Amino acid sequence: MADISIEFTTPRGKILPIFSWLIRVVQGTPYSHVLLRWTNSTGVDIVYEASGQMLKFLGPEATKNRYTIHKRYKTELTREQYKELIKLCMTNAGLDYGVKQILGICLVYLFKLKKNPFADGRKSQVCSEIVGRFLEQVLGWQLDLDLDIAGPKQIDDYLSSKLKTTGELLV
Repeated sequence: MADISIEFTTPRGKILPIFSWLIRVVQGTPYSHVLLRWTNSTGVDIVYEASGQMLKFLGPEATKNRYTIHKRYKTELTREQYKELIKLCMTNAGLDYGVKQILGICLVYLFKLKKNPFADGRKSQVCSEIVGRFLEQVLGWQLDLDLDIAGPKQIDDYLSSKLKTTGELLV
């Protein structure tokens, strides 16, 4: 059994986090990022996120004072789900961060487009996409979201509705 947190954050200490600002404005949220956090089997706090240039793992020293956490959902994984989490993260670690996809998501919401003009499937990914894949592939939930256009707000909205209907997650 392992506890995992889904955290909605904004970066700290960056001079001009333009993507963070753009996402917050377009989505109307105080946060611009979503990530997965858990303590691994050796007792080390691990963050898995899509940011910068790629999908990556960060340890406790790298995450110290890096984020302001606005919202957190926690759930407990079974041993099999934990194995699936590690498999999912390890399979995708190092993939490119979807800079163009973020721009496309913003265009979708600004201009009410139906599709992300810069969607590329799984060649690159953004933060909301990796959390969406975790919810689908590890927890087995049906999101009914197009992860090429879903931002952090859509993931939060889904988790909020799931909390109200099942009580599986704790805020």
